[in-house]
Amino acid sequence: MREAAFNERANILANEYWLLKEKVGADEPGDIRKKIEEIEALLSKGIGGKLRLQLEKEANKLRRTIDEKEGAFASMAQVRRDILELVADFGPSLDLRRGNLYPYDSEREPLSEQYFRAITDILFGDPKPRIELKNATMSDKGVKITTPDVNDIVALGALDYVTTILQESAKKMLGRSNQLDLCWRRLKERDYAFIGFNVLVNSERELNLSEIQEICNIEDEEYKGLVSEMYDERLKESMDYLVGDDWDYHLVERHGDTYEVTDFGKWVWLLCRKEVPSEEKKEEPSKISKLYQMLRGKS
Repeated sequence: MREAAFNERANILANEYWLLKEKVGADEPGDIRKKIEEIEALLSKGIGGKLRLQLEKEANKLRRTIDEKEGAFASMAQVRRDILELVADFGPSLDLRRGNLYPYDSEREPLSEQYFRAITDILFGDPKPRIELKNATMSDKGVKITTPDVNDIVALGALDYVTTILQESAKKMLGRSNQLDLCWRRLKERDYAFIGFNVLVNSERELNLSEIQEICNIEDEEYKGLVSEMYDERLKESMDYLVGDDWDYHLVERHGDTYEVTDFGKWVWLLCRKEVPSEEKKEEPSKISKLYQMLRGKS
């Protein structure tokens, strides 16, 4: 596939996605099967007369429906995969920057609103007409750089960032090796880092170290009392670790004396947090590990 074909291919797939989504409707095959089972349970009790005829007719109708929907679900799964593979391997066809906007290449189609609604629905189950990050917004108008007084280097950096987030997210959904899973594994390796990160995500604002420590202390007052000499220090070390130089893509960034979750960090949290750890510890979990589980349960 030529790179320039991204826009056209993405729009075609997005249209197919929403047509199939409409055909599938609200009820999934499992829900329809449950209705059929309920009807069959009544029929097995020997119900007769006009009610039996009506129930048999409804059951047959539902069976035909489920056959149709299963075909649509299979087609939709393939279209969903095609969209993700396209996003994982290619970027949009863009023109040269005009002010703070990278418009779509005039020789190609612009990406449609339906495309953005499709990709956000696939990733988050929440269709949106645009993808908004702190320093860039992607929409049917192009890629808008929202950093003030932007120069070429900053603009290209913001464009690379939003493209990377989308590509790595698509790779994750496809089960490929990706940076989101890598960062999530690193985060889970350090209980204190995970707790500090969780506090920042849920606060939805910048916090200084004292505020992070205070919130963590309230959540785990009993444990803090047992290890008071090292608890706050471990949190400080973990926040330093999160903003350190050995991350290809930071989950947290520091502004002066405050910390804030990055766009990449938010996407890591949204796409990885519901996954069950692959390895279960056999030994009794530590108090801090119990807090880890408690915080995961609040997400």
